[in-house]
Order: sequence, then structure tokens, then C-alpha cells
Amino acid sequence: MRPILKTNDAVLLSFAKDLLAQNGIESVVFDENASIMDGSLGILPRRLMVAEDEFDRAKRALDDGMKPVTPPEVTTDRFLGGKVIVRQFLGGLRSGLDAVLLAAAVPAREGESVLELGSGAGTASLCLAWRQPGVRVTGAEIHTELVTLSNNSATDNNMGERVVFVTVDALDLPADMKRDYDHVFCNPPFHDASGERSPDAMRARATQDGGELAEWLEVGVKRTVSGGTFTTILRADRLGEALAALPSTGVTIYPFWPKNGEDAKRIILQVEKGSRAPLVLLPGLVLHNPDGSYTPAADAVLRGEAGLA
Repeated sequence: MRPILKTNDAVLLSFAKDLLAQNGIESVVFDENASIMDGSLGILPRRLMVAEDEFDRAKRALDDGMKPVTPPEVTTDRFLGGKVIVRQFLGGLRSGLDAVLLAAAVPAREGESVLELGSGAGTASLCLAWRQPGVRVTGAEIHTELVTLSNNSATDNNMGERVVFVTVDALDLPADMKRDYDHVFCNPPFHDASGERSPDAMRARATQDGGELAEWLEVGVKRTVSGGTFTTILRADRLGEALAALPSTGVTIYPFWPKNGEDAKRIILQVEKGSRAPLVLLPGLVLHNPDGSYTPAADAVLRGEAGLA
């Protein structure tokens, strides 16, 4: 046999032994007798032994299983003309234009409660809370890492008392969150099953709905109080799919045109729950001038100087 590890750390020894077993490699601890003499001092090392012909495979297993995990790099970004600070992971899905436009469309007022389904890095919730200082926002996000990051951002913006992010499945809310909110909004995964899947697990979950777009919309409407609003931003080519899952009345469509004369790429759908008003298609917003710069109207929204009516 050949030693693969020599240590006086009993926890490390046990972890290494279990790791080898998970890879189908038998191991034996030598120098156990020395441990009796050692007593509680913990100064005499033990050897973890493996068969000679398993040494190379065992070394690879330990190297892979025990390598240190490098935490993802975090950037600090600013939205609404620098007024809102958001911490984001450098890799994976990052917030941008959609989150700001979505927040600008939610007609929340002072004293009202708001729920964001799938809050990600928290950008939309934080932008909404900056626009409407008197609202209380809860962000539902399944990834604990993003929840921690979002709550740190809320603290950075002095919003920690009224903007809270929690680790829950937005499509399977816990009992204490299954209540009516004055407003609910979401930026659901925007690709269907036909879209290319990202190798990054967090990004893949955030961008591909797995056939669950209708469920996102249905949960949003269900959690909205009668007379309140549910608001979502979607790819324009998924409008038909979305309308089939929403009520037939009380729906407003707000398109975003990349430039004059170009097809809309994004739309906002807003439902006034309980309204009997017929569907309304609004003129929408042109985002860019011919030279690629933002139009004055779009720039005002992105800087927090105007909302979307």
C-alpha cells in the first residue's frame, strides 16, 4: 500500500476517507495505535493508505474534491443615473435595461406592498424602491447567493428596512408569502426550451423557463390583490403565449422599439386584476436614436427622471 495523505487533523482525515469511498476507492488509516499514545494532544500524524495500483486515481479524486472553492467576483454597478447601487456577480446573468424598464412600469404608491418573483440581483426591486420611497418590497429568489448579494445591496442603498430578499422558489411560495400584494412583478426566464442552454447553471435557470412561462404569469396574477397590478417584461415574440395564460380583460401591452421602424424586441404586459376593460395596445417607447444613443424619453426613464405610464 502507499500513503495518500498524512495529517493529524481528524476531520480532514475522515473527509478524505469518505471522498475516496465515494469514488469507489478503498483506504485504510495507519498509525491508529499511535493515536492512543497521543491522547488529546493531536500532534502525531496518521497516514491514509491506498493500494499501489489505485494511487494515481486516488490522488486525482482528492485533488478534485479538496481544491479550494474560489468565491465568484462581485462588481458594484450603478443604475438610474448612479442613484441605485447594485452588487452583481461578474459571471452569469447580469441586470441591465430590462430590470430598469420593468421597475419604471410598476404603479406602486406610498404604503403599498410589492412582490417581485425571481428577483435575481435585486436591481428591479431596488430601482422601484428608489422611485417610490414609501413602498415595501419583497424579492423572492431561489439562489441563496443572489439573496445574500441583494440584501447587501439593499443595505448599501439604505433600504434594508423596507426591501427584503428571501430564498424561496417563486413558483412554490411558502405559506406566509401566499397572500395578496398590491403589486406583483417579474422578469421571468425569457427563453423557451428551444433556446441555447448556458453551461452556467445559475444563468441557465435564469434564462430558460423550462416550459413554465404560463406558471410564472399565473402565480403573479394569483398573488395580486383585486384592483392591483401584475407587471412583467417579456420577449415580444412570446406575446401570444403570454396572453393565452393571462385574463382576457384588464391587460395593457407596452412595446419597446429598438429604433424607429424596427420590430419590437421587448414588451411589458400589465394586468389590472379584476378589471373588465378590453385589452389596450399602447404606443410604447423608442429606445435608441439612429446613432445608437438613447432617445430623450428613454434616457429620462433610465435615469429615474420619468416612469412608464
